[in-house]
Parts: sequence; C-alpha cells; structure tokens
Amino acid sequence: MNDDPIVAEVQATREKIFAECGYDLDRFNAHMREVGERLKREGWPMANRPVVRRSTSHQSTPQESFIVREDPPSSTQD
Repeated sequence: MNDDPIVAEVQATREKIFAECGYDLDRFNAHMREVGERLKREGWPMANRPVVRRSTSHQSTPQESFIVREDPPSSTQD
C-alpha cells in the first residue's frame, strides 16, 4: 500500500466523487468531463490528450500497427 499522503488524498477525493455519482461510471465520467471543461474556461492548463476508445466488438476495423514487419526471406530452393 502506498503511504504517500498526496496519493491517499487523491484516492479519497475520487472515492467521494464516485460515491456522489452513485458508483455509476457513466455519471462519474460525465462529471469529470464537466469539471474539466469548467477548469479550461477558467484558464487552467490542461493536457491535450486524444481520447482512445477501444471497441468491444469482434468485428472492429483493423487498426494501424506500430510494428515494423519485413517480408519473409525469399526461397532460394530451385
């Protein structure tokens, strides 16, 4: 367990907000988006990170790979 008082405070605050949202993840996320938008309007600096959504469907579109793939070596057998 982490004994850092700052981490403990963040976790306690998150738990309090989550309880206020009825432990509903959609309500919690909506609340956090609203808070983020309010803070932006007030001029607080915000990290500009793209939203990554993962599909739960087995028929999702193929995503770009960051792995370099090489063609297999050509056969030298004649």
